[in-house]
Amino acid sequence: MRNEAQTRFELIDPMLIDHCGWHRQDIRVEQTAAQIDIVAGKGYRRPAGRTDYLLFHALWEGSEPVPLAIIEAKHEGLPPEHGLQQGKRYQRGKLHHVPFVFSSNGHQFVEYNEKSGITSEAVPMSEFPTPDELIQRYFAARDLKTDSPALAMLTTRYAKGREFLRYYQDAAIRAAIEQLILQMGTGQRRRVMLPLATGAGKTRLAAALLRKLFDAGLIGKALFVCDRTELRDNGLTDFQGAFGNDAAEVDTLHPQKNARVLIATYQTLDHGTKEAKFFRQNYPPNYFDAIVIDECHRSAWGDWHAILENNGEAMQIGLTATPRHIRARKIDNEETKKGIEEDQRRLADNYEYFGEPPYEYSYMQGVEDGYLAPAEIEQYDIYHDAQTDSERVRGIYRADVKDKDLTDVLTGRRLTPEAVAEKTEGGSLESRLVMPERVKAMCKHLFERLLATGETESAAGGDPLQKTIVFCASDHHADRVTNELNNLYARWCIANKQKRVQTYAFKCMSSVNGQAEIPDFRGRQRSHIIATTKDLLTTGVNVPCVRNIVFFRYLHSPILFHQMVGRGTRIDESTNKLMFRIFDYTGATALFGEDFVEPPPSDGDGGEGPEPPPPPPRVKVKGVKIDIEHAGNFNLLGVDGKMQRVTP
Repeated sequence: MRNEAQTRFELIDPMLIDHCGWHRQDIRVEQTAAQIDIVAGKGYRRPAGRTDYLLFHALWEGSEPVPLAIIEAKHEGLPPEHGLQQGKRYQRGKLHHVPFVFSSNGHQFVEYNEKSGITSEAVPMSEFPTPDELIQRYFAARDLKTDSPALAMLTTRYAKGREFLRYYQDAAIRAAIEQLILQMGTGQRRRVMLPLATGAGKTRLAAALLRKLFDAGLIGKALFVCDRTELRDNGLTDFQGAFGNDAAEVDTLHPQKNARVLIATYQTLDHGTKEAKFFRQNYPPNYFDAIVIDECHRSAWGDWHAILENNGEAMQIGLTATPRHIRARKIDNEETKKGIEEDQRRLADNYEYFGEPPYEYSYMQGVEDGYLAPAEIEQYDIYHDAQTDSERVRGIYRADVKDKDLTDVLTGRRLTPEAVAEKTEGGSLESRLVMPERVKAMCKHLFERLLATGETESAAGGDPLQKTIVFCASDHHADRVTNELNNLYARWCIANKQKRVQTYAFKCMSSVNGQAEIPDFRGRQRSHIIATTKDLLTTGVNVPCVRNIVFFRYLHSPILFHQMVGRGTRIDESTNKLMFRIFDYTGATALFGEDFVEPPPSDGDGGEGPEPPPPPPRVKVKGVKIDIEHAGNFNLLGVDGKMQRVTP
């Protein structure tokens, strides 16, 4: 009895080639990277990745071969439909973006048709569709017209070959092009959104897509817009790899009008007065034939919309790593509520503007494919003065601190208990209510965990030199965390006779031009080890070597949370980083598995309401005993399409 591989090579392949008109080069076996498992706190790659058995064929002679179908082969002792459920999931807009899925035992096959949703009866392999038959069915399944000039976008070969891309990048490009072709055929505005997980290579995808459109003769000038200089610099590398010197970086002195692809930040394009914006002065309406907007969930609607309107006839492609909708838990903190409402507005506006995405690639799929790093979560609860409930559960009441040493953070003057809010929720800790003992206890605990979890032990018996990002509640909180971690590290070096690195913990905030520190954080293994920040490192920073994401800050926004976690998802083979760890001191990881759907409209009248009262003075509270207790270790798994924490 033949096994799966024997069934494929001895029965299915010969039937396709000898009887159904397929060629050997049409039949491809593709393998993903090997998935990474976390065992005893370390990442290990499996021996091999997932193998996919695909049928390719050029839509016409000499054009780029297009994946048309997946075949799920099982050994000949099983019925032909046995493999179908495993194969069917491949076509649902997530993986290879193929319209047909077949399952065969080498003698018979069944087919699942994506468009109709119908699974066929088993029939002999001799009745398998020929290439011409499957191509015609492909056109019908995608609603594409065979005589459309826009098909050149799909059939033009990749400049560097399809092998230069990962399978899902090619699938996303084909899905985007198919949507653009349909929109062009019906006279619609050409707009596409592609959500792909952080670390999935969106910029490389964009460069390959634009080069394909250029080579097809469909566009002449293109613009890549982002809102971080880090993203612009990374983008320039990818685009120059695709276009050479025809890709250029824009600044306020150099509009780069001779380049074919311009890479610019929104801040540069928006420079100037309202009446004399840089982009209006240098680029007349519809100057660009295509615009790619990176991280479009952040600002593409409100801030960047004028640029899109100025080029309304262009192909507009939005890239994002953020899910589409949010259902937020009940939030009492006004600042957090406003942030979530803004997230909801931006997401709703973006999906209304761009429409439904033709393709999506999630973080969990990236982990399953071995392209993104899996995460291990350590959660801790913080207790004050031997309270039975943690601060995350009960918050802090005025009565809890009425007998403590209360002073104004800025002036040092003594304050009465009335200066403290009746109840302080976690979101206001270390911003409105500053607690030195809490910072010391949390930093000490984190430093001990770094020593305990380091994969490379030093002569002193631990490794504190792990690239780490600590998300703090405020600029001042980041200062105090930075100082405390540096003190802990200095004492550890003295006690263990170790030479200190030049820069250990550093504040990475816009208030101190933290952006300038990122190259050292990324590139120097023995300097700039721990970055403390509030928001600066949430997006647009590619630091693959980050091994730890730390939450000293309370969060209620699923979008912000996923952006922060995304800083650790890249694999870094050069430093043997195959996984990352999340140290959660505030319960932030409970946001894994939150539904991303919009809440129903408010019953209110939409009025702004009365002005809120001025905030009370920031209060420093000394004399609080802090205990930190382990609340569980978790891994991440995909459950019903969502990331959820599960105990290992």
